[in-house]
Amino acid sequence: MKLVKNSFFFRSCLAISLLLSVSTISKAQEGTKKLSANVVLGVPATFFSIKSKPVGIYTASVRYSLNKSLSFEAKLTSNTFYNNATGNPKKTKLDGTVSDVLSYRTPVYGLNAVVYYNLHNIFGLNKRPESKFLPYVSLGAGYNMYKPWIIYTNGASSRATSFGKPYRDYQIGIGTRYYVNANIDLLAGAEYHISETYYLDGFKEKTNPGLDQYLNFYAGVSVKLGAKPWNNLIDWSHKNIENPNENPKVYSKWALDGTIGLPILFSPVGYNFTGMFGLGLRHSFNRAMGLQFNYNYGKVAGNQDISGTPKKGTPEYVKDFSTSLSQLTLRAYFNVLNLTSEPQARRDWNHYAILGAGYISAKGSASFADGTSNKGAALSTSPGIQNIIIGYEARKYLKHNLDLIGGIDFSYNQTKYLDQGYLTANLDNHIYIHTGVTYKIGTSKDKEHIDWSYQNYNNFKDKKTTIEQVPVIEKPVTEEPKIDTSKMVIAPVEPIAPAAPVAVEPAPVPAPVVVAPTPTPAPTPAPVVVAPTPKPTPTPKPTPAPKPVVAPDPKPSEYVATDDVTPPMAKYNVIVACYNVSKLSVAKANQAKLSKKGFEPSIYRTSTGSKMLRMAIISTDDKNEAMQNLRRARKEIDPNSWIYIYNKQ
Repeated sequence: MKLVKNSFFFRSCLAISLLLSVSTISKAQEGTKKLSANVVLGVPATFFSIKSKPVGIYTASVRYSLNKSLSFEAKLTSNTFYNNATGNPKKTKLDGTVSDVLSYRTPVYGLNAVVYYNLHNIFGLNKRPESKFLPYVSLGAGYNMYKPWIIYTNGASSRATSFGKPYRDYQIGIGTRYYVNANIDLLAGAEYHISETYYLDGFKEKTNPGLDQYLNFYAGVSVKLGAKPWNNLIDWSHKNIENPNENPKVYSKWALDGTIGLPILFSPVGYNFTGMFGLGLRHSFNRAMGLQFNYNYGKVAGNQDISGTPKKGTPEYVKDFSTSLSQLTLRAYFNVLNLTSEPQARRDWNHYAILGAGYISAKGSASFADGTSNKGAALSTSPGIQNIIIGYEARKYLKHNLDLIGGIDFSYNQTKYLDQGYLTANLDNHIYIHTGVTYKIGTSKDKEHIDWSYQNYNNFKDKKTTIEQVPVIEKPVTEEPKIDTSKMVIAPVEPIAPAAPVAVEPAPVPAPVVVAPTPTPAPTPAPVVVAPTPKPTPTPKPTPAPKPVVAPDPKPSEYVATDDVTPPMAKYNVIVACYNVSKLSVAKANQAKLSKKGFEPSIYRTSTGSKMLRMAIISTDDKNEAMQNLRRARKEIDPNSWIYIYNKQ
C-alpha cells in the first residue's frame, strides 16, 4: 500500500494522535467511567518454520466497558519478526527446506478487535473490594499487513517493496489487571495467535507447510480515563468509596523536556567521546503516570588497532566507525513515589521509572582493515530499527514552571550493524546518560504541575490579601462578669414601719423643756425574704424560693489544658469554625472530618471563663505560613476563615 509507504512518518503521527486523543477523551467523559487507554509491550514465542529472534510487539489500544463484565477493545500493533543468523551454510541449489534461508526480516502492522470478559464473579472478587486483581479471558480477530524480506543461502534474495494483501489473525488469551489506583491498572497476560499466512518468516516449506503461529506474553499499563476513587471504571465499581465532595484541585498536565548527554554504544570496536540531545512532549494523566513522545539525535563512535588479517564483517575488521542515530520513541513514565499515596506537602524530588519502545534510523561511516571505507551508509531499513527503552529519571523542583532532570536510558536495539561489525552474537545496545530541564506548560504561582501534587495544595488566587486585611482578634482582656438585675427574681419584702413618737410632758414656756431620754434606735435589720401574702383564693400556691445570687470571681483563672481541648500553641491561629462549649462533640466530629482531608485541626479556648471553642487548622509564629494556610482554608473549608492572634502570658 502506497499510503503507508513512509511508515516511519505514519507511526510518528499515530503516536502523537493517540497521545492527544487520550487527553481529549479523558476530559470529555462524564458519568459512569467506561473508557480506558492501554499501552502494552509483548514478547512472542514463535512457532514458525524458522523461529524469530526475541522481538517486541508494541500495542496501543482503547477499551470500552459495556458493563462490569464485558468490554470491547480496538488496538493497533506493530512489530518486526527477524532472524539474521540462522546458521545455515551456503549452498548453490535450494531444495525448499529451512536450510535454504540465511536470514529474514518481516515488519508487521495490525488492526484488531478484542472482546474481554471479566472473571470477578467466578472468583468471588465482586464481593471483595480489598482485592486488587481482576482476571479476564479474551477473544479477538483482525487484519495484519506485512512486508517480508528474505536472503537465501545461495546469495539470492526476495524483498517485498510494498505491503501486500492483509492476512487474517485470530487470537485467544487470558490475563489479569492489577489495581494500582483509581487512574491506573497494570496488565499482564498471554495471547495465542493463529495467522493465516506462511510467510511471517518469509518462507513456505515445500513439503508439509504450516501456518505461522505464536504465543505473545505481554505486560502493560491501562489509564482509566476520568476515574476517581468514588467513581471507578465500571469494571472496578465494587471498589467505589463515598464521595467526599471536595473542591477539585486544578493542575497543569503538559510539559516539554530537553536533555543533553553522552551516548555509549556497547561495541567491541571501542568508544570515542560523542554527544546526544533529546526533546520530549509529555502528558501526565494523573500524579503517578504519563506518556511522552520523545526524539533523540546523536552519534556513537569508536576505533581500535588492527592486528593480523581479520575476517570481513567481524568487529575485528572495523578500524573505526561513526554512526548517527535518530531515535523516535513513545514512553510511559511512572512517578514511583506517587504510585500508592499522595504526599501531604510538596516534595523537592520526584523519581520515575520509564518503559518505552520505538525505532532508530541510522547512518554511518567506517574504515576497515583492508583499507576500504564507506561514508553515509544506511544501517537501517524503513521503518527503522526496533528498540525497547528501560530507564530511570530524577527531577528536582526548581520553580513552578521549571524542573532539573538527570537520568539514564538503556536501549535494547534489534541490530548488529551500528558499529558495522555485524558478524557477532551480540546486539548493538546503547545507553544515554543525560541531564536537562523540564518546562511545565500552563503553570503559575497558583497552579502546579500534577507530577508535584500534594494534599495541602490549593488554587487560591487572591494574592492581594495581607495580614492587615484579615479579620483578627486579640486575646480578650479579662473583665468581671456583669449581672443583669432586670432578670433577677427577688421575693417581696414587707416594709419596715417607722418608729413610734416619744411622749413629752408640757412645760412652761420660760422654763427649760424637760424631755424624757429617747432610747437609741436599733440598727436597721437586713432585708428579710418572706413569702408574699397569699391571694384570697381557695387554694393559694406557695411562692417558689428565690434563686441564689452568686458573687462573681474578681479575676478568672488562666486556662489549664485538658485532654479535650488545648490552648493555642503560637501567636497566629487560622480559625475555621467556632462552637459553644456545650457543643464539644460537634466540634470533635468536624475535627475528624477535616483530619481526613489532610488538615491537622485543634480545638481550644483561651480561659475557663470563655464559653467559646475555636477550631484552628494551624498555630504558628510565622505570619507568612499563617497567611498561606488562611488562603487554603478559605478555598477548601470556609471562605469566612480568619486569623486569631493569641498573646501568651
